[in-house]
Amino acid sequence: MINLLPYDVKSEIRAARTNVILMRYIIVLIIAIVFLGIVGFSVYTILMDTKATAENTIKDNRAKASSYVAYKDEATTLRTSLSSAKSILDKEVRYSKIITGIAALMPSGTILDSLNISTSTLGSPTTLTIYAKTTENALAVKDRFQASPLFSNVTFVSISSTSQQSKAYPITATLSVTINRGAAQ
Repeated sequence: MINLLPYDVKSEIRAARTNVILMRYIIVLIIAIVFLGIVGFSVYTILMDTKATAENTIKDNRAKASSYVAYKDEATTLRTSLSSAKSILDKEVRYSKIITGIAALMPSGTILDSLNISTSTLGSPTTLTIYAKTTENALAVKDRFQASPLFSNVTFVSISSTSQQSKAYPITATLSVTINRGAAQ
């Protein structure tokens, strides 16, 4: 096919086609700018609404928090009171626990002459006098005391077979023991 159009017309037709394509690009670009503007405005509006909601929530929570200040102060006071009570209870000495522990360790055929327990005797050597029916019973008392976590440093001070106390318990044994402080807690 032979193109017989003059060069001026050909160049004008090419320019017209280029102008149409450029016009289409411009229209698409304008539509894209408008779309991005709408999206940006929508996002800005949503963010501002979220910010206002968050600020209202913060304001409400601060108002609620101010009403709980009295409870917080009471809780702090209670916490300090409980810690004071705990420290006091940790230092508590239960003499009944020591006495029942000693009673459980005593084998049949033995009796304890006397028992003096105080906070000053806990953790320091104490002398116990025990009356027994037989020497084996006195030795059993020493062995049981040594095996118990209630006592430490259990040694015989003296053991004799003539007792002034009673004919039923002729053996007198004197033990030196240290009552452990942890046993009374």
